[in-house]
Amino acid sequence: MTERLYLHVGAPKSGTTYLQSVLRANRERLADAGVLVVGDRHVEVVHAGLIIREDPRVANLSPDEARSWQRLVDAIKAWQGRSAILSYELLAGASAEQARAALAQLPGIEIHIVFTARDFARALPSAWQERLKFGLARPLEKWVPKGEDDGPRAEWGWRTMDPSGVTERWAADLPPAQVHIVTVPRSGAAPDELWQRFARACDLDVPGLDLAVTTANESLTPASAELLRRVNRRLGPPITGNREHARWIRDLLAHQVLVPLGKKEGLGMTDEQFEQAVARSDAAIEQLRTRGYDVQGDLEEIRATRPTGRTPGEVGDAELVRLAAQAIADLLVRLRAATIDRTTDGGSRRGTVATEPDEPLRERVKSGARRAAENTAATYVNKRMDKMAERIAELEAEVQRGRVLQRRVAELDDLVCELLVPTAGQSDDILVKAIKKYRKDSL
Repeated sequence: MTERLYLHVGAPKSGTTYLQSVLRANRERLADAGVLVVGDRHVEVVHAGLIIREDPRVANLSPDEARSWQRLVDAIKAWQGRSAILSYELLAGASAEQARAALAQLPGIEIHIVFTARDFARALPSAWQERLKFGLARPLEKWVPKGEDDGPRAEWGWRTMDPSGVTERWAADLPPAQVHIVTVPRSGAAPDELWQRFARACDLDVPGLDLAVTTANESLTPASAELLRRVNRRLGPPITGNREHARWIRDLLAHQVLVPLGKKEGLGMTDEQFEQAVARSDAAIEQLRTRGYDVQGDLEEIRATRPTGRTPGEVGDAELVRLAAQAIADLLVRLRAATIDRTTDGGSRRGTVATEPDEPLRERVKSGARRAAENTAATYVNKRMDKMAERIAELEAEVQRGRVLQRRVAELDDLVCELLVPTAGQSDDILVKAIKKYRKDSL
């Protein structure tokens, strides 16, 4: 069994996508150094987070998915190296009781809690933006982050962004030396500074790691955020629920279409929101200093500083119309790419939509769906494609059986028309002879 577990529990929008990408990209090298990166697939870690937080969505998991947390626990216990690292930002929402119950399943292992924290005033609009990518329609100017009392499902708010509250819940039974606060460097720091701080917190002295990773969790401009919010107001079934929102709003419309269209411009905030961020950051810094936690970086880096960008409500309609026209044009190109029938040599037949009978229907659906779902939630999409292909195969078999039946009915109809009708009014002997001749010649 391993000696230590470094549990990275948050915060959302504090560089976690980058850190997790580095961990996954260097999984084998870290394993050679005795460090286990827990969770072969990110979706398994997400499911484990739902289980730990006793989220009602656990009821929608399959029996295998519902064992995700137990599988991670088993992997940690089975690891013979010196340490293991489990990183998932939305664990920050767990209650003290839920955190204690989760850690109780790892007896004999030295637990370290790691929390990455950023400037509170920059974290607030970022949290709103993430909610926006999952269907939120409330304007930023009217949005109030969830607080400590809003429970484990308050995924995007002060409950998950404030290190003083999260560490109090997750590290209630741990000595201060086993709690690590990693502050996100301010603009101008070296590109790998956040990783270096995180590595020190997790005792990762492993040379030769690949830090040149790409991350997909890019930010929206005020204009693209406002356009997305207005789209959300008009969305409904079948685009409902987290999986549908992640696939179509976040991955397709936000990340693939809107992010590339916008010039780099951060989100602003209202005076009231800034005042709230200042008050909370001041209180958090004071509490963290009195607790004696290990700090990698400087707690002053989480003190709220006013963003200079516009709020989405300040974007004019003319700007939104131009952006919407560009977005529609890009979506049309993507739709065309998803529906044009590709030839075997990699070219395309212009103007030919994939509806021709020379390619089996299930293969057209699978290939078209794969192109449409490129760079989206791949695991979920692939499962859906496989299920669609299976169902289409069943339907094609059903159609084939119907055709056989129809052919048989036609043959019987021919029998009536060709043999029985012409013999109407004649003797039974003539009718019997006609039927026997038909059977001899045709069957």
